[in-house]
Amino acid sequence: MEKRLRTALQSSAQDFVSSATKLSLKSVKPTIKTLIHSIHPNSDLSSSLPLSLLHSISQFIQSFQNFRRNPNPPNPNPPKSPRSPPTKRLRRSSRHSRTQVESRSHGHGSDLLNEMQKLLQGLEILAHIAVLCISHPKKAFLASDLFPVACAFHDNLILFESEEGSVLLSEIASLCELWWKENLPGREALISQSLPFLLSKSLTLKRKVDVHRVYSLRDAFNLFDFEDESIEDLKLLLVRCVIAPLYLKTDDGRRFVAFTFGLSNQLLKEVLAMIRSQIPFGRKSMLEAYGEILFRAWKSAEPDLKDEIENGFLQGLIEGAIHGSSEEFSASIRRVLGGFISQRTTEGVEKLLFRLAEPVIFRSLQVANSNVRKNALHLLLDMFPLEDPDSTKEM
Repeated sequence: MEKRLRTALQSSAQDFVSSATKLSLKSVKPTIKTLIHSIHPNSDLSSSLPLSLLHSISQFIQSFQNFRRNPNPPNPNPPKSPRSPPTKRLRRSSRHSRTQVESRSHGHGSDLLNEMQKLLQGLEILAHIAVLCISHPKKAFLASDLFPVACAFHDNLILFESEEGSVLLSEIASLCELWWKENLPGREALISQSLPFLLSKSLTLKRKVDVHRVYSLRDAFNLFDFEDESIEDLKLLLVRCVIAPLYLKTDDGRRFVAFTFGLSNQLLKEVLAMIRSQIPFGRKSMLEAYGEILFRAWKSAEPDLKDEIENGFLQGLIEGAIHGSSEEFSASIRRVLGGFISQRTTEGVEKLLFRLAEPVIFRSLQVANSNVRKNALHLLLDMFPLEDPDSTKEM
């Protein structure tokens, strides 16, 4: 196999691509990597291979689109014209004929399925070759030559969304991810389809490696306009991260959720609302994760978003911890607030806690309701010593 592919590569880029697409990715992955990475920067293949890739990708995608438009096999036994009179058939002959028809129909459907698998298999090979060209150790290929290849895959990513296309989708996502990480020209054009796919994949497959990939691409999310109505699906995925156990358990996941706070004011409000709704039911680990996320987000937030976190959310938590409907609920809120209390040595945190909590706590310690007084005392003990850092400095 390697000898045949090597010979094809020595013949021409198109021969190599044609030969490779007839094989399965799993069987030729190491061989293709060896051959692609052996190409020298001054070789004619450096310019001809990207062109051959683009040509083959276009053909395969066109064939796949045609297949999707007409997936149903034609009826192997179309009804006879109404003008033809019915004919008598023996029962055995009729049964035998029906069996033949069903067999032909099943065979035709299998042929179409095999054809689709061949198209996907060929596209998987082409996408993997593109990844290898970009990651070439000697940078033998120009990004400008490979960019049309990357765009062709990225722009048609949604076309391959199916169980059968999972391998191809992963290859395309890897291609776009690598392009972004290498900071290659035009990388902004390769995220509108690939990023939602990777985010959705991380929520569906629930693997740490996928959460890490999403976090490493976080800066790309800044390119989306979160005020546009067309972004709703992506926003829903981001809000889902707030309640996804894997995102709350992993450091990269918590960092990513904290990062999403700064994407837009509206998204921030939706994320905070989701966190608020989870507090009554959250386990200890979840509540502590929310505390850490809130602190990280507050620490890096712009002034307007920081104000929303402080006065729109934390103030409400403090009041909820005191006027909570049950001891358990108040304790859950205090656990979230612990994300700030444990960081009181960080600049600005102690002053924030004093400003938000001091008036409410000491007023609540004097009310007639014993539950409110008890909750206020618990919160005071958690925050003790509760003092104005500016006054302490003056003394």
